[in-house]
Amino acid sequence: MQACVWCIRTYRQTHIQTPPPPPEMAVLCAQPPSIGAMLTWHRRLVFLVGIFETMVWSGTIFGWASLVHVLKTMGVYSHLCKESLHQVYSLSSNATREVDDTMLVLKDSTKLACSSQDQQFALIYTVACVLYSIPGILLGYCLHHFGLAVTRVLGGLLISSGFVLLALTTADSPSYLWGAAIFLSIGGNIIRMAGLQLGNLFPERRNTAMAIISGMFTPSAGMFIILQYAREAGLPWVYICAGFAGVASFILLFTPLMPRHHVPYTDEIETKDEVKDEKADMKPVRESIFSWSNTFHTYWVFSNMFCVVLFSTYFNSWVNKFSETTEEAAHYSRMYGYANMLCFFVSPLPGLLVDAIATRFQKGKTGLEKHIASVQATIIPMILVTLTVTVQLGSLMFQGPAAVYIGLVCLSINRPSCLAVGNPLIRIRFPVEHFNRVVGFQGTAVALLTLLQYPHFTWVQYQHTIAFAVTLFALSLNLTHPLHLCSKKYLSRVLSFDQSHSQEKPTKV
Repeated sequence: MQACVWCIRTYRQTHIQTPPPPPEMAVLCAQPPSIGAMLTWHRRLVFLVGIFETMVWSGTIFGWASLVHVLKTMGVYSHLCKESLHQVYSLSSNATREVDDTMLVLKDSTKLACSSQDQQFALIYTVACVLYSIPGILLGYCLHHFGLAVTRVLGGLLISSGFVLLALTTADSPSYLWGAAIFLSIGGNIIRMAGLQLGNLFPERRNTAMAIISGMFTPSAGMFIILQYAREAGLPWVYICAGFAGVASFILLFTPLMPRHHVPYTDEIETKDEVKDEKADMKPVRESIFSWSNTFHTYWVFSNMFCVVLFSTYFNSWVNKFSETTEEAAHYSRMYGYANMLCFFVSPLPGLLVDAIATRFQKGKTGLEKHIASVQATIIPMILVTLTVTVQLGSLMFQGPAAVYIGLVCLSINRPSCLAVGNPLIRIRFPVEHFNRVVGFQGTAVALLTLLQYPHFTWVQYQHTIAFAVTLFALSLNLTHPLHLCSKKYLSRVLSFDQSHSQEKPTKV
């Protein structure tokens, strides 16, 4: 009898599977134990909110060219032009009157061109771009330890405060622009990094979802064109910026919809011991960060993003050189904003391309071979991104409407594609629990290297052709990244190590 009872218990334990717990109702600021515990409508709503916030706020600072045009019409830092003219003319009463007349011409007739003013705006933009990613190492650990909700609240407060400071920026008080640019930059990167893990909401289409959420930061650069139109329509500057700050505050209102700590990676229920296990993976994190793959990938991301940032930095002064009127310069500035908004439609394409190539490469393969195929599926998209960035930067060596439009078309393609291809590669190539921290370390490294932007701006003022030729050569070295991924022997060795180590620990993003 006891033997029969034992047999029945054994059969139940081995053959009868316990049904998974039903999905729970959405609870504000709750941490779901698994993806399956989130209702489908809840996951879709969270993803749509993430897309909206990333699209609007994550890269607003990169629409700098449109903002600079507005600030110039407001006379921000125009006193630097007057100081430059005073250095040319003597300080007699007639000369002073001549300086004032020249300033009037700068404001009213044509180009709003002034090298001292351009250098000041370039310096602020350089600092903002550097600070966009330098805190990435801290943000990665903030997401890993403090969670999604706390990080999002910090980002929302910074963005709202940035627009408040921008409202205080006038010709009489231009220094507020520093704080506005820094807050918008750091806050935007927080929203971008917080949105990256939302790709885990759809495990079956993770690459496409992650590519969409990664590329959606680029349309946010077109937000300043709305500000430009509002200013040209005659709306008060303070009201415009206050409206932007009010809309940014919705980040705080949407935060309770998000998982409190992180988006689960699988349908398996995570235990507290699994979530808090960190000592065991300290060594693998270092292995991922200092690997050849991450070194090449960091250079690839840096050189592409650096050249895109250079295009934004030079755009305003570049079009002013051959624009015959202020209206023509304003037209090119609006086209720049439209190109950034066009990125919205381009953003899903890199992820769909990677998924399509991966499906073809993985056909008939399993295990390690399938993993290698998924990594190599990113090679062709990376080469295409490098080529479009090269054409975009090369357009700055020419003058005329054709060069402007070619550069803007390339901008609308490569700006969403760079991170839309790069972030899924990090997710595929390295263990999933390293994602936030590897992206954070990479962002900090890229930001530090971006400090070269301002010296490059100064170099171009004196040796235009040589400076851009050297930059284009450095950009061509990007091909080392996709080429090293062609080695199946290398990928077999490193991916085998990652898989053997990941089997020892639970996975968590």
